[in-house]
Amino acid sequence: MNETKIIRNWDNIKRRLKEHYKILTEMDVTYIEGKEEMLFENLQKKIGISRKELIYLLYLYTSDTG
Repeated sequence: MNETKIIRNWDNIKRRLKEHYKILTEMDVTYIEGKEEMLFENLQKKIGISRKELIYLLYLYTSDTG
């Protein structure tokens, strides 16, 4: 996974995740440097998707400009 691209676009990704998954709180989507794996694992558990699905979703939201 290209973490640099994801981190650079995290504000957009965070907004889209919260729009699509109303169950997510601000704390659930808060990026902390060095804690990426914990963030991804928690998102997987909270929204009930696999790692592969999460990665796809993050890339989708990264490339989405709207």
